[in-house]
Amino acid sequence: MQTYAPTQPICAPTVASAFRLDIQALRGVAVLVVVLYHARLDFLPAGYLGVDIFFVLSGYLITRLIVASMARGDFSFGRFYLRRAQRLLPAAYVTFLATALLVPFFLTSTEIQEFRQQMLGALSFTANVVLWRQSGYFEGIADLKPLLHTWSLAIEEQYYFMLPLLLAWVPRRWWLSGVMTMVGLSLLLCLHQVSARPDAAFYLLPTRMWELGVGSLGALLVVTSRWQRLLDVLF
Repeated sequence: MQTYAPTQPICAPTVASAFRLDIQALRGVAVLVVVLYHARLDFLPAGYLGVDIFFVLSGYLITRLIVASMARGDFSFGRFYLRRAQRLLPAAYVTFLATALLVPFFLTSTEIQEFRQQMLGALSFTANVVLWRQSGYFEGIADLKPLLHTWSLAIEEQYYFMLPLLLAWVPRRWWLSGVMTMVGLSLLLCLHQVSARPDAAFYLLPTRMWELGVGSLGALLVVTSRWQRLLDVLF
């Protein structure tokens, strides 16, 4: 398996600081408000923003993990993707299997055909593309898509696949500017697509990447010593 050894020192987080209870709690709150929003409770009309918060936090955490591993010189693409699979796939596969067993009792033949495409998308982490091609998220037919929630998981996994390649192949001195450029271009594309093709802006990685990228920027600022001193003063 390929490993990455840094040519310049990187301020890596310690094992104790790798787990942030405050960030994990915020992730839990983000998930909770999304669940409450889908329960259609009137007091939480903007609960869908929990997904956006979760994207930023995920970008931060995964970038911290990758940078710390690269700082130690033991980063491996194979090990990284294996760990992601071990954390994600068991629960995901149980959910997919349970859903597949129940679908014939609730959906029509046409809806089952669409479900098959959604299942293939969920298994290949391209569910966001499949769902984008099928219908808009906020349309009534969305209630008949049992794997609709996998669109956000697909975006995260696509970003997790791309980010290590970017950090491993781009010189460290360009990490910040590279991620900032990525965030800026993605945000501009998102703003354009919101009016031109809102369904694409909602579902696709290029228009969502800026949210995860903001989290990555935060992580890169924290592990850069000169920025750490500035952040200490500000806080």
